[in-house]
Amino acid sequence: LREHGAVWAANDDPAPFSGNDAHLWEQYQRYVRQYAEFREEAAEQAKTIATRIKTIPADRFKSPWNVHYASHGPERDFSDLLFENTAMLDSIVKMPNTGGYAFPYSYKPAKAGRTHTANEQFNPDFFLKMAGAHDILVVEIKDDKDDSNRNKAKCRDGLRHFTVLNSRLEVAGEPWRYHFHFLSPEDYTAFFAETKRGNLDWRSGLMLSLVKGQ
Repeated sequence: LREHGAVWAANDDPAPFSGNDAHLWEQYQRYVRQYAEFREEAAEQAKTIATRIKTIPADRFKSPWNVHYASHGPERDFSDLLFENTAMLDSIVKMPNTGGYAFPYSYKPAKAGRTHTANEQFNPDFFLKMAGAHDILVVEIKDDKDDSNRNKAKCRDGLRHFTVLNSRLEVAGEPWRYHFHFLSPEDYTAFFAETKRGNLDWRSGLMLSLVKGQ
């Protein structure tokens, strides 16, 4: 939280942590109270922490976790918009950077010339269940214009992964379908507008640049 992260919690949950984490959470709450009382005269640390801890109405906190954590600016901005648009969602799951849903992808680190192929695991950032439907939006968040080889490979292999998964679900007679998205901040407004229209396979500007030429 002192650097780029932010935390969201339901406003009816006074103690979302336990053990040592509970002590740290209470310290952060003191910063929040200090900032609320003194505003710009509060200590810099209090101002930073207070603006990174956000409580929202319980009926909009549609997460299975006790808190929702975003690690950097683009994720923070997307999370703010998610909690403003929860009417179209049944569930919001922010996955951990490791240990969550993952699948392999491969890429060449260098943009030009011969180089080795790196094999890694891709952990998409968000899984969003559409309200009253069997549709899951899988969202990866990046900075604007981030068209690195790694992201191109993630996009390519992510599309392939969920295409295969959807085909297998269809063959098995299962109603669930997954819709894969790569987004950057300049795509957020259009993403929410298109999703509300039911255009779940809309592609962002970043995604179009990542798949170009593939």
